[in-house]
Amino acid sequence: MHDDVAIDVRSEPFRAGESVVLRSLHTFWSRGRAVSFAVAGRVLVDNDDVAVVASPLGAAVRRRAGVGSGPNSRLVLPVDWDGSYIEDSWSGVPVVRVHPKGAAWSVWRWHDGTRWLPDWYINLELPWVRTPMGFDSQDWTLDVIARRDAEGRWSVRYKDEDELAFYADKGLVSEAHRAMIQRTGEQATTAVHDGSFPFNADWSEWTPQPNWLAPQMPADWDAA
Repeated sequence: MHDDVAIDVRSEPFRAGESVVLRSLHTFWSRGRAVSFAVAGRVLVDNDDVAVVASPLGAAVRRRAGVGSGPNSRLVLPVDWDGSYIEDSWSGVPVVRVHPKGAAWSVWRWHDGTRWLPDWYINLELPWVRTPMGFDSQDWTLDVIARRDAEGRWSVRYKDEDELAFYADKGLVSEAHRAMIQRTGEQATTAVHDGSFPFNADWSEWTPQPNWLAPQMPADWDAA
């Protein structure tokens, strides 16, 4: 399920406030290259250094339909996907995703309308690529969860290690790729403890606003 995402096909940055779609793309055997997951968002920042995209409540979400397998029955294997998608929307709490350009991860935080929630979610993935409709990447299953205590000390744990192992057991992830993902997790952990960007950033500039309209999917969002 591992393949490379192409270089930027849109060189002009998105303006603050523009609606975009974030997509995770994979190659699914006979179906070829396709969208695995997509979520609409609103651009807060897009420049040479960072992309920041917020998904308010109600933002459109698309995920592959099919019978779930693996841990918690959450994974839809390529053989179980019929090519259709479930239409959904972002629920719970608005999320802000910060991607340092070129990094193999994005950092997610949730804001409940009053405060930022304590967990920092580091999504391991291919570096984002700017497209005419938003940003493309490729999710790598394994994630890192960080939390800072009152004294400023960080604690870090991994999430979905069992799902990555399941993919490896099914032959969908090679041992070399699995090792690369794990090394990326170690690099992300180092970035947390070092206080690298965006762990040292002022997130108040990216606080979701309650009057933001929920962005919807653009036309041809599933064109790979």
